[in-house]
Amino acid sequence: MRPFPLALLVMLISGCQINPYTFQPNWTDPDGFTVGKEDAMNGISVKDNQTLADNYPGQNVDREEYLRGYADGQKKVCEAGFIHAWGLAGKSFPVSCDGTENEVKLREAWQQGMNESMRASRLN
Repeated sequence: MRPFPLALLVMLISGCQINPYTFQPNWTDPDGFTVGKEDAMNGISVKDNQTLADNYPGQNVDREEYLRGYADGQKKVCEAGFIHAWGLAGKSFPVSCDGTENEVKLREAWQQGMNESMRASRLN
């Protein structure tokens, strides 16, 4: 067998392999809780009903569930260690943490991460 067809066969076989560490996509429609939680964890501000309707047409996103999910996401993202990591990654301060009771402490942790990130990039 020639080297080219053998290489092509190997590439085709290995290209059909599924990586077991990729996350499984969710093919169902997201519920209000999940949408709110993802918005908070992505640092997005609370969406109004019209924006939710525009983003999820044909679905009735429950506002109360959305806000409950948003609050749950805030608990996870608005934490000093997590915010510090955002700063290290060069991400802007998440809007979802604006107005929280520990916002000042979170901004300090984020700024410390940003400063460390800037120092590290200057060294490289």
